[in-house]
Amino acid sequence: MQTKGMSLMEALAAGQRLLRAAGVESARLECELLLCSVLKCERHHLYLMGSESLDTEKQKQFEALINRRLTGEPVQYILGRREFMGLEFYVDKSVLIPRFETEVMVEYVIDAIGRRKARILDLGTGSGAISVSLAVYLPDTHIVAVDISREALESAKKNANRHGVVGRIDFIESDMFERLEGDAFWFSFDAVVSNPPYIRSGDIKGLMREVRDFEPISALDGGADGLDFYREIAGKAFRFLKPGGLVAVEMGYDQSASVREIFRGTGKYDEGRILKDLSGIDRVAVFYKHDKE
Repeated sequence: MQTKGMSLMEALAAGQRLLRAAGVESARLECELLLCSVLKCERHHLYLMGSESLDTEKQKQFEALINRRLTGEPVQYILGRREFMGLEFYVDKSVLIPRFETEVMVEYVIDAIGRRKARILDLGTGSGAISVSLAVYLPDTHIVAVDISREALESAKKNANRHGVVGRIDFIESDMFERLEGDAFWFSFDAVVSNPPYIRSGDIKGLMREVRDFEPISALDGGADGLDFYREIAGKAFRFLKPGGLVAVEMGYDQSASVREIFRGTGKYDEGRILKDLSGIDRVAVFYKHDKE
């Protein structure tokens, strides 16, 4: 890509052509975002300043970002940010990029908890998108956020600090429930939430390049049938929940029947309910622990 002597509009057009040729569906939007990051401006300013020329240094920076995107690197990693629940989150390659579908689960938990004081456990917190969002919108909650990745926890802490909730989230390096044994955690949570890995191991290689080659495999691989983490959550979460506490888990498009069967099989929860995302796909399963053991 040669942008020397180009105006902003010409540079945008050149970048779009390259991204479209590489199969990027949202080429125009992504080019706008990348150029805005170079110029440190809002998108509408590009069109107000469209006839202005890019200086040499800005040209090189824009070209470098376009070239990164051409390798398949997600634009969210290039920019280092992603919006979720109306909040901006820092993201890097140590964490799964938050998806808007996950907002369905967060919104349900916010409504379910309401204004009461509550304690919530977030399993596999990643960027902290779920934990931080819950802390922001539920100011009387305290959250325990765990992740097996130390790097992911550092990203989550940055996001908690960014949104002023770092004092209400305990970050623990743990493989799921592994480091949560004892009286400080047992039967103490009003909710357990998780967006666990749920891709079948054999399907990983068939994922889009942006996902397969850049997002952390540990946040994607759910085992041979994609259900390993649901079995663990169903089999252990009830020990950490208060009577009547809820479990909310995100899941793949074809997993709702299997997830419901796993939780039912424990005999510890109600029949459960399935929440659909905006595309009408079964996306979140919610179960309530029986009031009595």
